[in-house]
Amino acid sequence: MECKVCLEEKPPEGKYILRTYEITEKEIEDSLKGFKFETYSSSSGIDILFENESDFKKGKEILKNFVYAQEPKNIEEVLGEKLRSKGFTLSVAESCTGGLLGARIVNVPGSSEYFKGGIIAYSNKLKVSYLCVNEDTLKRYGAVSWQTCIEMLLGLKNNFNTDTGIAITGIAGPGGTERKPEGLTYIGVYVKTKIAIIKRIFKYGRNGNRFASTQTAFFYLLKLLERV
Repeated sequence: MECKVCLEEKPPEGKYILRTYEITEKEIEDSLKGFKFETYSSSSGIDILFENESDFKKGKEILKNFVYAQEPKNIEEVLGEKLRSKGFTLSVAESCTGGLLGARIVNVPGSSEYFKGGIIAYSNKLKVSYLCVNEDTLKRYGAVSWQTCIEMLLGLKNNFNTDTGIAITGIAGPGGTERKPEGLTYIGVYVKTKIAIIKRIFKYGRNGNRFASTQTAFFYLLKLLERV
């Protein structure tokens, strides 16, 4: 196995690609022993390029929990296709990502078909005013907590009335404390009545953490959509 930079163009003729996230190169190597493949790593995840169709099909089944695409598409493109196919709408509530989440969504042509908009609630005051986060929650647990994240998500759901939604609150950095270190992030996603809250501590620096927050949000929203 050879690791290279992320593959952004169409795979060479006769080769097959899987795009993965939330899995390490070591885990891929251990899972695909005996397979012929190369890996291409980036902040978007790890691409796996297979030499033959048989290994590709078997690898896709083995790694199905981590695969988000079978061609070089960005995860926001894949998400858009899934939302469009289901006729679902999407809204977002952002704090530490500061608009990056919405920007990545609207980078996709045709996103107006499913994306209804969002709120950049960088301050606690806006979280209370526009997302109905309880002031007592902020005082007791802080803005960066799963309690605040779920209230942001529910406020988004109630105010925007979309089929799906994403809420993110975290410490992009620099800064943080021993209890709440730099990179600590809570990501909430919902599809209809299904809700998931994901906790991560990213270690990629300020803007790297912001990107990782959005990539993780898209990935878990896709996974939740698979259950609907």
